[in-house]
Amino acid sequence: MIVAYRHSSKWLTVVPVIAILVFVVAPVLNIFSMAIQFDSLAILATPTTRNVVWFTTWQAVVSTVLVLLFAIPIAAVTTNFKFTGRKMLISLVTLPFILPTVVVGAAFLELLPSTMHRSAVAIIVAHCYFNVGLAVRIIASRWQQIHPQLDDAARTLGASTLQTFLTVTLPLLRKSLISAGLVVFLLCFTSYGVVRILGGPARSTIETEIYFRAMQLGDVSGALVLSVLQLVVVGSLVFVMAHFTRAKVNQQFTQTVLSRNQSPRTLSQRMFIATVALTSTVAVIAPLISVLRRSIVVSERVNFSAWQSIFSDSEILASLMTSLKYAIITIIFSTIIGLSIACAVNYGSPRYQFLNLLTALPVVISAVSIGLGIIVTFDVSPIDWRGAWLIMPIAHCLVAVPVVVRIVSPVLRDLPNGLRDASQTLGATNWQLWRTIDLRIITPALITAAAIACAISLGEFGASSLLIRRDNQTLPLTISRLMARPGDLLQAQAYAIATLMIVVCIAIIVAIDHLGKTERRI
Repeated sequence: MIVAYRHSSKWLTVVPVIAILVFVVAPVLNIFSMAIQFDSLAILATPTTRNVVWFTTWQAVVSTVLVLLFAIPIAAVTTNFKFTGRKMLISLVTLPFILPTVVVGAAFLELLPSTMHRSAVAIIVAHCYFNVGLAVRIIASRWQQIHPQLDDAARTLGASTLQTFLTVTLPLLRKSLISAGLVVFLLCFTSYGVVRILGGPARSTIETEIYFRAMQLGDVSGALVLSVLQLVVVGSLVFVMAHFTRAKVNQQFTQTVLSRNQSPRTLSQRMFIATVALTSTVAVIAPLISVLRRSIVVSERVNFSAWQSIFSDSEILASLMTSLKYAIITIIFSTIIGLSIACAVNYGSPRYQFLNLLTALPVVISAVSIGLGIIVTFDVSPIDWRGAWLIMPIAHCLVAVPVVVRIVSPVLRDLPNGLRDASQTLGATNWQLWRTIDLRIITPALITAAAIACAISLGEFGASSLLIRRDNQTLPLTISRLMARPGDLLQAQAYAIATLMIVVCIAIIVAIDHLGKTERRI
């Protein structure tokens, strides 16, 4: 808590709290109230719903286990060894996580053989591709806190590398593995874009079933009941994660990040690094290349007409401009609101900690449920906002704000108070203090948060699928529409748009890595 800013911090909470109460809390409460009023609670007992819930659960469990198995070797290599291309490998495995889910689905639809299309295997493979980078980040952050002297002591006592990992490292990583597993399970359980592209009607999860009932069957009551079911399950998981995180923090003696990177000493270590690095690189790049290849191959011949149509087709060009417009709005509003919340939490009294819980609600509530809540809440008189063009970028902002808060908050929390004290001694006002010290130091984090918000807006597919109107098609919606139509040229157009989005995501990753180096120099 910063005494100098304490008085101003309360005003920072007004707009964010009102926005979340109006566009998140009110729609969720409305979903619960409307679901209870309907007689369609019997839908929970139908065989179809049981099959959907069972498939949603078991595919998420299998995906989570596989993600952890793939993430551990990558985290081991990037945490313990120094080698050429290490930072590039970290960026590369992180790239899939910021790719739009519809692009990932389209990539594996092209890469996998046709016999695996619309199958559970295709969904699980895509989930692994999408979430491994996140799991690597979580596991590696804890691995860096394990003192290397523990490994040395185990080897001194005659333990092999495998024995050291199983008896020393793995027990210390247990909590981070559980934490990563819970996060990945949550993402796979609420997955929408990947399942909708790769699963089809036969492989429906709760999330896609909500969309199918609300938008195609017109069964809004059934969609509301399923949304409540998902909210209860996800809310329970988040409660467990919050309790687990508190216990984890209380049990840790230090959060010091140690330098564990060392040059490989043996041939087996070099072979292990090369195998993991090469396998990871191929696994990440192969789907991206398949997208590019499909965008220039029409009827088994190289043809660039799909690329030419992107800038000549009026519908595609309109969706491009719409996505850019929404991305700019999302960047501006989510960054301002996220910064306000982060400042209020870090500068204000302990009672402002409730904002952390409030801003986590859009993460707990899936994007499809947010879209459904907005439809049923703001599609009636006297408030009929569903037809307003601004409602879709508002949904994008709701998804982006929690990410912005969690990028900026740690930087604000770690700012040295000595700089502020020195400036106050020299007579600086609170505004001068914040502008010349706090803002200057957190600027790289703010730009990183803005870049991530841009990626979120450009790739948002869940809420947008329910809020779609004729004049607000975004790029992910256009990709989905083109892929649902027959014709090689239309398919190629979809993959050309997907290639453009991949290039944007790569540029965002490069920018974030550059800002990370800049931030370390500050």
